[in-house]
Amino acid sequence: MATATTPHNPVDEALYETELGAFIAKNKSSVIGLVVLIILGVFAWGGYVAYKSSQNDKLGAVVYEFKAKSFDSLVTKKIAPADYTKGYLEMASKVGSFVGLTPLAINSSDELTKQGDLEGSLKVLETVKDQSNPYIIYFIHSRMAVNHEDLGNVDKAIADLEKIVKANVKVMESKTYLDLGRLYLKKGEKAKAKTNFQYVIDNLGQAEFVKLAKLYLAGMES
Repeated sequence: MATATTPHNPVDEALYETELGAFIAKNKSSVIGLVVLIILGVFAWGGYVAYKSSQNDKLGAVVYEFKAKSFDSLVTKKIAPADYTKGYLEMASKVGSFVGLTPLAINSSDELTKQGDLEGSLKVLETVKDQSNPYIIYFIHSRMAVNHEDLGNVDKAIADLEKIVKANVKVMESKTYLDLGRLYLKKGEKAKAKTNFQYVIDNLGQAEFVKLAKLYLAGMES
């Protein structure tokens, strides 16, 4: 009676020539499954990127349409600031956290502030205030700080500037610390005011802000 023999498999023979190959030969099912998962993951990621691109195009179209219809009307005063803000907020609710909304938010905020509607300006800025990019944080929260201070809300203005500091934004850093010192001084928190003024003097070195910081400190000591 003939003895059963293992079928000749040149692929397995080649694999067994190395330790890694032997491992693959012994665990072909697991390795193949892993490779399949990786391939599926690549295709899934590609599909996700394509989906996001498509979604961003749609959201961008919503923002562009609103800008084309309403922003110019705000600038030319064909629409009241309150009406513009209402329409903007309705549009913003449709696009959610879409980062492409940010440029329009900044432009809208500046125009609303220019026309004296600080509350409306803040409402617009609040729709994009949770972005993670440090430069966006600076451009949004520096504007919010100005509006909050002009509205008499020093605590919120300080919170805006502290958020910029926490994000480690190296844009107009001297002014951020100088304003923090000034606002803390306005609140009567002299120790915190002094810390921020001294930071401008010791670390930042922009002459005009150093001079102002020294003047504030001198005024505190007189």
